[in-house]
Amino acid sequence: MSDITKRFQNIIEDIEKNISNEKELEYINKKISEITMLHMEVIENLTNIIKCKIDNIEKVQNSIESKINKIESSVSGIENDIYDEGFEFEIVCPYCNTEFTADVESKSNIRCPECQNIIELDWNTDELSECCSGHCSSCASKCGSSYSEEFETEEIEEDDDENEDDM
Repeated sequence: MSDITKRFQNIIEDIEKNISNEKELEYINKKISEITMLHMEVIENLTNIIKCKIDNIEKVQNSIESKINKIESSVSGIENDIYDEGFEFEIVCPYCNTEFTADVESKSNIRCPECQNIIELDWNTDELSECCSGHCSSCASKCGSSYSEEFETEEIEEDDDENEDDM
């Protein structure tokens, strides 16, 4: 038996020895039982409150673990993107217009899988000094060519033509 149970029994036995009147003894035993039941009810209520709090903590912990797993997965994906050994780029062959993806890490040229022509890869280390003939959107902003002005003018004229048709 546990120590508490022994102490409880000792108290009851001591009361029974010291009270000679049967009616009084019965009354005291009844009241001790009532007090004991009250204590048991308090203990049960506290146990239920603690159980609910533990359940809530477990739910929150599971939610946090799920969020951590999602974050770890995202970070892993980012790490793979950052530390991926290859450098895959989409390339459009200037000879046959075939679009393909290739790992071009530290390569200066690559062979088109369609027409087999060698495509020179220009990494443009000095983009401002080496410029195309001014017929690309990136060149227009970097080199100041008239391409962007020509494009904007053409676009405005097209819009005007469309508006005239609507009238």
